[in-house]
Amino acid sequence: MTYQRKEVIGNATLYLGDCLEILPTLDKVDAVITDPPFNAGKNFQNDSMADKEWRYFCRSIAKTINADNILIEVGKNDVAMRSEMDFIHRYRWAITLNYTNAMRQGAVGYSNTGLVMWYGEGKCHKRFMDRIDAPIENTKHDFSHPSPKTTAHYQRLVDMFTLSKSIVSDPFMGSGTTGVACMNLGRKFIGIEIEPKYFDIACERIENAQRQQRLFV
Repeated sequence: MTYQRKEVIGNATLYLGDCLEILPTLDKVDAVITDPPFNAGKNFQNDSMADKEWRYFCRSIAKTINADNILIEVGKNDVAMRSEMDFIHRYRWAITLNYTNAMRQGAVGYSNTGLVMWYGEGKCHKRFMDRIDAPIENTKHDFSHPSPKTTAHYQRLVDMFTLSKSIVSDPFMGSGTTGVACMNLGRKFIGIEIEPKYFDIACERIENAQRQQRLFV
């Protein structure tokens, strides 16, 4: 068995375990939409590696992801993930995330943008400008995660790159934001998370999102 737990919550199938072990056991999906570690030293697994180890990790991820559309958030100074993805997959476009309420320090000063790279052979089903507003959310009153993401911008990506019956996967599920976005739009979702405490948060958030959808059906 490659996973420690498996939870099926409506249209969502969630695995607790290492995505590098679980992904090869799964079928190809319509889209992978994910925010992997940046190797930035944050307090979760796979984010504090030596350069050689990080390069190998990125190469393993690039080889293992299998989807028509791959939307992967990357660090602006992370050459390893981008170069390994470029080597394995067809690069299509870069989408800018506009952090409308925050600035982050970078190598050349302060920045209020992030990057999502589009790879694969699939289609953009709903065209949009290549900049998505993505305000930084404070989630400490709801749940704790060192790098929470905004549901709205992941919902935009799901809407752009998938159709109503599509299956979306997030191999770095974290607190479940991509899954919540999929539930809001009626997509099927497969999530993988290696940290038990974040897996539990994701399960709760995705279950709550499905409950909210049922109220309006």
